[in-house]
This record gives sequence, structure tokens and C-alpha cells, in this order.
Amino acid sequence: MSITMPTYTRRETPLLGRSHRVRAIVYAGLRQEFKRPAAIFAIGVGTLITTVSAIIFVLFAPLLLQGQPLDVSFFFIPASNIAVLFFVTLMAATVGSGLIADDRSTMALTLYLSRPITYLDYLTAKGAILGPLVAMIAVLPLAITPIIAALLGLFPWDIALAAVGIGIVVGLLLTAFYTAVALFLSSLTVRKAYAAAGIFAVTFGLSLPAELLASSISQPALLYLSPWQDFLAVAREAFGAGPGPIDWLPALAILLAVTVLAAFVTYVRMREMEVVTG
Repeated sequence: MSITMPTYTRRETPLLGRSHRVRAIVYAGLRQEFKRPAAIFAIGVGTLITTVSAIIFVLFAPLLLQGQPLDVSFFFIPASNIAVLFFVTLMAATVGSGLIADDRSTMALTLYLSRPITYLDYLTAKGAILGPLVAMIAVLPLAITPIIAALLGLFPWDIALAAVGIGIVVGLLLTAFYTAVALFLSSLTVRKAYAAAGIFAVTFGLSLPAELLASSISQPALLYLSPWQDFLAVAREAFGAGPGPIDWLPALAILLAVTVLAAFVTYVRMREMEVVTG
């Protein structure tokens, strides 16, 4: 009878797939943001103020706008609410500024970009964190307001549904712009405070001087420098609210060009970062 030493085999742990890792980044990011007081404030107060103010204006529209036809063009007014601009900027600065900067400062980027995840997967996950939160302010009020107006009998359903579709499209345009810009600025630094300041600078550092100069020297073309004025030009045309100080087509081209360029440069920057993969 012979005695032999037992043999053991170690089973290899399978690597999780790319889609699973992307979802894990999104879920972890959303859970973290919903625990941060600043993000909760931007989400809760921003969504509440923009939605409630739009609904209140609709309720008093027959009194405030006597003689004006209540058609699709009416819903340009909720879309041009300055509160939308402020809270979209606040959301992008509060949440978006740290999405990449925090990962760089804590070296979590090395873990995220380990194989089989790719740079594009990582940026897609970060965009999926910020995009829905910005859309809660940029899209939700524009979609809810026409529905409530139709339920109250203030507008026929065909007009309300058309306004819902237009509101979603223009709201997604604003969402895509601020998501791409926020991720780009976050990729430039390891300190999210700098990225947050850059987001406010893009909004108010361009919009306010452009509007002041345009009015003082009578040069409406300067308004193209303002992302908010570009958005208003597109929204005004989409809702059929009449001509504005600038044309909608160049304004749309500027917003789309900046969005695509910011996303592309962010991707290029991510590829230039050296990480340990395994």
C-alpha cells in the first residue's frame, strides 16, 4: 500500500465582462452622489424649483398672457427659465467636476481601466452617471409641464404631446453639452474644485460678458459666445416662438461642435494617461 501526497488544483477566477464593469461603475457612482449633501441639494432643489416654476407659469398663463395664442410656442417660456441654466450648471459642477478628477487623485483610475474595460467604456460609464442627473433639470420640467397643462384642460393633447417631444429633444441637447464639457474639465485636473470653477466660467464667464457687450455695442453676433443664448436660439426655433437676436442654425452647430470636441478631447486625454493593466 503506497501513500501519495494529495494534489490540489486552483480554479481560475473568471474576469467579469466589460458590460458588468461598466454597470458597476455607474451604480457605484450614483450611490455615492445620492449620499453627498451637495449633490442631493442640486438634484432635489434644482428639480423642484424648475418644475414647480414652470407649472405655476402654465397655471397662470391664461391671465398673464391674455390675447397670446396658447400653442406650442408657449412652452418656450418654461424652456427659457433662467433657473434651468443655474441648476444645470450647479449639477454639472457639483457632480461632474469630480467624476474623473477624483479617480485620478485617488488612483482609482488604474483599477477602473484594468482589462477588459476600455477608455471608451470608462467615459461612457461616467457620462451615464452625470447625464441622467443633468437631465432631471434640463429635460424633466420640459416634459412634465405640457402633460400637466393638458390634464388641466389648458391645452389640447396634440399640442401638449408635440411640446413634450420638442422639450425632450432640446433638453437632451443641453444635457449632452454640459455632460461633455464637465467630463472634459474634470479630466484636466486632479482637483475637482478647479473643474467646478471652470464649469461656472463656461456658463457665466461667457454668457454675461457676451450679453453685456452685445447690447452695449449693438453686435448680436457676440451672443454666439454664450452657450445659454445658443440654447435659447435653438429652443426658440424648435418651439416656433419667433425670431431671436441670433440664428438657430449657427447656434446649434456651435453647441454640437463643442459637445463633440469636448468628448473627443476627453477620450484622447484618457488614452494618454498611463495606467497599470492586467
